[in-house]
Amino acid sequence: MGTMPAEPISKVQRWLDLIAYLVGRRLPISVEDLLEGLPAYARDWMEGDDTARASVRRKFERDKDELRAMGIPIETVPYTVGFGREPMEGYRISRRDFYLPYLRLLAEEGANGEKSTREGAAADGEGSGPPAPRRLTEGGEVREAGVEFSRSDAAAAVHGLRSLSLLPAFPLAGAARSALRKFTFDLDPEAFGDAPVLFAVPPDTARSVESMRLLSDALQKRKVATFLYHGIHRGEATRRQVRPYALLFQHSHWYLVGWDEDRQAERLFRVDRMEDVEKNAQRPHTPDFEAPEEDVLERYRGREAWELGEADETLVARAWFRFPTSLWAERNGYGSRVQEAPDGSSLREFQVRQPHAFLRWILSLEGEADIASPPELREGLRAMAREVAALYEGVGNA
Repeated sequence: MGTMPAEPISKVQRWLDLIAYLVGRRLPISVEDLLEGLPAYARDWMEGDDTARASVRRKFERDKDELRAMGIPIETVPYTVGFGREPMEGYRISRRDFYLPYLRLLAEEGANGEKSTREGAAADGEGSGPPAPRRLTEGGEVREAGVEFSRSDAAAAVHGLRSLSLLPAFPLAGAARSALRKFTFDLDPEAFGDAPVLFAVPPDTARSVESMRLLSDALQKRKVATFLYHGIHRGEATRRQVRPYALLFQHSHWYLVGWDEDRQAERLFRVDRMEDVEKNAQRPHTPDFEAPEEDVLERYRGREAWELGEADETLVARAWFRFPTSLWAERNGYGSRVQEAPDGSSLREFQVRQPHAFLRWILSLEGEADIASPPELREGLRAMAREVAALYEGVGNA
C-alpha cells in the first residue's frame, strides 16, 4: 500500500509517479491495486466515501488519457487470476515501447580503410567507446538494442528537424524541437552543424496554427470537428461538421481529409479557409467514430495543387498544348487527352478544384499551353498574365 502524502501532490508529480510505478512492474496491475499503491490516489481511495472514491477514479482516468495523448504507451491488458478462472483487466507500460532505442553512427571507411567515426568503431566492437545496450528477446537470444544511422542520414535528419524547429509559424515546430532533442540525446548535434534554412511561410498557413492544434487534437481523439468553411466558388462561409481522418501538408498548405456529416461523403478542406474550429466537447474520453482501416492519404498524395479541393466545386477545364510540350504533358500524365491535331499539339482535359493554382501552372509554361474552356478560366489566365506583366513594366529600361 502506498504511503499517504502529507502535502498536496501536483499533477506533474502524479504523472511521474504513475509512469514510474507502471514501468517498474513486469506484470499488469488492476486499477484497484494501482489506486491503493500510488500516494497521489491512496488516501481518498482508502479512506474516502463513495463520492471521494469516484472522484479519485475520474482523476486517474484523466491522468491516463493525458499521458496517452503525450505518447506514454499505457496499455490496457486482459489477464487472469485464480489459476485462470477469473478474468481481470489491468494496466502496464512495456519498457520496450517506453524507452527510446540507442542511436549509433555506422562506421565510414576513409581512403586508407580506417574507421572515420568513433561511434562506428565502437559499434563494430573496436576502440574504447561505450558498449552498445543489449536486451533479451522473447526467445532468449541476446541482441543489441539500437538504431544505426550513417553519418549522412544522421546529418540530414538533424538538418531537417532543426530547420523545422526554427519556423515559428509552422504548426509542428514544437514537435520538431521535441524530436530533435530526442534524436541528439545520443549523438552530438554540433557534429552536424549547418546554417538555418530561410523559409517563407505563407501568411494564410501561419494564421492556421490554432486551427491545426484543434484539428490535431480532434484527429487523435477521434472527435467530430465543426468549423466555418470558405469554399472556392461560394460567396459565403458554410458550417461544416466533419469526422477528421487525416492531415495532409502539400504544396505549402495544410489540408484536412474527413467525412462530411451533412454531405455524407469524404471531403478535402484547406485549413487556412477555416474559421471558428471547434472539437466536440461531449463525452471527451469516448471517440465519436471509428477511423477508416485504409490509408486515406494514399488517395491524395502526389496530386497537383489544382486537384486538391472539394469534389462538388470541380471545374472541367480544357487546354491546348503545343508540340513538343504536348508530348511532355502526355508522358507525365497531366490531364487526359481529348483531341490531337496534325501538327502534334493536343487538347487536354483537367479536373480543376483550385482554379488559381491551375492558372499559375498554365502561365508557367510560357505560352506553350493556352486554356480553351471554360471562358471564365480563359479570361482569368489573361488577367493573371496582365498582372504579371505590370509587375515587371519598366524593369531593365533604366
